[in-house]
Amino acid sequence: MAAIIGVLAAATLAIGESGRLDLMSLSERGVIEAHLDAWYGGDFEAASELRAEQKLRTGPTDERARAEVGYQAALDARTDLLGCEPLPPSTFRCDVSYSNVLNEAVGKAPAVVAQQFGIEHGRILFVAGPYLHDEMLTASFRRFAGLLFPTAYDESCTDEPGLQPLECADFKLAHLEDWASWHHIEYG
Repeated sequence: MAAIIGVLAAATLAIGESGRLDLMSLSERGVIEAHLDAWYGGDFEAASELRAEQKLRTGPTDERARAEVGYQAALDARTDLLGCEPLPPSTFRCDVSYSNVLNEAVGKAPAVVAQQFGIEHGRILFVAGPYLHDEMLTASFRRFAGLLFPTAYDESCTDEPGLQPLECADFKLAHLEDWASWHHIEYG
């Protein structure tokens, strides 16, 4: 009985919005939440401090990561950790809600994306899974920009979806209202 109480004391049990049972330590959940807050909130230094040593981690170069953090901050990205399940060793599959100014502009609820987080010694080893974005809104904006500004869009948003530079956020913000009106007509 003491062993069971000890396990429960070391873990947090919560039902996430996804309806799944979470069983992870508070520190593991805290690392993932801190990573999401820093990465999507525009704090590259805090996001970097959460990453494991270069030799252990995978992911973008610091230059690409800094650009992506700036892109997400410019678009006022927001995330919420909905629920996680452990995938031993040291990996968690989590549902993450994601939204940004595009969601706001057209009144669409956040997208929910499943990602895996590798954690070791309180550091992020890797983040795997689909790129956090709203697939439908990304495709809609791409279609809009491709019709009206194909060259400028291609130059600004090189590999969308994927890691993006600040220029892509600037492009989206410059055309946000026109896109939202077009989106409502096309997808309304």
